[in-house]
Amino acid sequence: MEKCKYLLLLLTLMTTLCSCSQKEKNADAYTRIYEKYKDIKSYQCIMTINISSNKTVKQYKIKQYYKSPDNYKVEVLEPEEIKGLVTVYSNSCVTTIQPEIEGKFTLLNFNPVGESYIFLPDFLESYYKSEQTSVMTMREQESRYTVLKADIPGNNPYRFSQSMWIDNQSLLPVKMEVYDIKNKPVISIRFDEFEFNAKLEDEVFQID
Repeated sequence: MEKCKYLLLLLTLMTTLCSCSQKEKNADAYTRIYEKYKDIKSYQCIMTINISSNKTVKQYKIKQYYKSPDNYKVEVLEPEEIKGLVTVYSNSCVTTIQPEIEGKFTLLNFNPVGESYIFLPDFLESYYKSEQTSVMTMREQESRYTVLKADIPGNNPYRFSQSMWIDNQSLLPVKMEVYDIKNKPVISIRFDEFEFNAKLEDEVFQID
């Protein structure tokens, strides 16, 4: 009996220590992520986006550039019918150009409300300002991820919340997802390539 009590006590202690150790690892990962992402200066990435609508799913591959404080450029790589479509967000205006069509379209005093799901800094800003957030650790195969999730302002039932998955080892973003009110993914974004602190000249965000 005494031996059983000792084994039970030892098992409880081991479980407690493992739990504490895991919490410390999770907290450490979150701290490292915060320090890395809190002051993003620039990045460039290639992402694959799946957008679900009714019973159809449309897929896009784009190249995205960002330079602090508010310069973005999005270039469509796929599908073929809109390949080369370029949109630049800079100085509170948005400019779009399609190579197959002469000329360009510029909208001044643009406020991208509801259009910023694909922009990493916008998600992070919303996450840190939101009152409804969560952080958890997920494991897939041999990789471990920290998942940040927050409600999207506006209570849109089709764009209700959003999450970002970050690899705990590389601290690079892996994917982002937008969910409806039933927590079903309606927009799935996979980061195929990502470069932090990319050297981006101002000319990248100019369209002649």
